[in-house]
Amino acid sequence: MFEKLRHLLGQQSGASAVPDEAVSVAQAAAMLLLEVAWADHEIEDSELKAMRRTLKSLYRMEDTAIEALIRRARADHDQSTGLFPFTRTLNDALTPDEKTALLTELWRLTRFGGERHHYEEHAIRRIADLLYLGHEDFIAAKLAARKRP
Repeated sequence: MFEKLRHLLGQQSGASAVPDEAVSVAQAAAMLLLEVAWADHEIEDSELKAMRRTLKSLYRMEDTAIEALIRRARADHDQSTGLFPFTRTLNDALTPDEKTALLTELWRLTRFGGERHHYEEHAIRRIADLLYLGHEDFIAAKLAARKRP
């Protein structure tokens, strides 16, 4: 009965932008990268380039797959009501070290949009909390991002 009601509500509201079970690890990571890039309400070409580089590095994806993933993340971001489906996917699939590596990439992304905006730091802190990473991981990732070009 609940599934039927959920299906009917989904049809009326234009359906959920991202069904929880359909979220891949790469898609979830792309969404988090996009969230940080969008924190200052502007996504610059340099940030998109950094996102492409990060996705290619972390997930060994082809350029066409990365472009499709970013397009989908942008569409999902416009419809999304939160990050939980994405962080849940990552919590289920990644080790703490892999989550910290992703957090480091989120910090690296902030360097490509010009001056770091305090909203970007807030977005990364919120993501770290949702990934169950402690403050020490948050700071370690920030320092690691500063060391790596």
